[in-house]
Amino acid sequence: MSKKGSKEKKGVSGLLLFLGWMIFVLLAVVFYFYFFSDLDLKMFNKDKATQTDATQEEPAGFSYETNANLDINSLIIEYYAALAVCDQNKLKSVVTDPSQFDDMTVYQQRSAVIKAYSNVNCYTMPGYTEDATLVYVTSNLSLANITSVPLNINRFYVLNTADGYKIDNSALSQEVTNYIETQSQSNDIQNLYRAVQDNVNSCIANDSAFAEFYNTISSGQ
Repeated sequence: MSKKGSKEKKGVSGLLLFLGWMIFVLLAVVFYFYFFSDLDLKMFNKDKATQTDATQEEPAGFSYETNANLDINSLIIEYYAALAVCDQNKLKSVVTDPSQFDDMTVYQQRSAVIKAYSNVNCYTMPGYTEDATLVYVTSNLSLANITSVPLNINRFYVLNTADGYKIDNSALSQEVTNYIETQSQSNDIQNLYRAVQDNVNSCIANDSAFAEFYNTISSGQ
């Protein structure tokens, strides 16, 4: 092979390696904003959670209900399905503020990373007002170029409107925000976040590609 041919081959290989790395970085950045940061929301407040365990007694049973409202389950499943394929019309139809989906750029990036949501479970609690429900949702994520399907957790505030249940994606009042913060600190909810983190840790231990991916995200904080 000529020196020119050898240089061209190395150039192509180098370009492919560079493109592959750039795709990996893009996946990591998008994954951070839509998975890791949400998991951080309550999961890593371990000191406060430990203090709560030590100073308060939990009432009998759970503070939430599991998959108790099938209409809310259907709402969340439809929302996730629309996110996975970046369905703008569907996304606008299931929220209180459709204008937030006028620009789909960030959601297109999201759908390039998170390909599907499965095993959706909704843990519901009363909202601040009678027409509202606080919902914590766990699901497994199918990620581009990753074998593992790690568990994820998101929180939604759902309103029962004249048009049915809608995800409230508007700016919440301070009273509602404070209420959600209080509920999120309960042992039951903290345990949900711990279960998610345990699953993520298992994926890290058993999937080197996911471990590299996760460590890239962590080191960027």
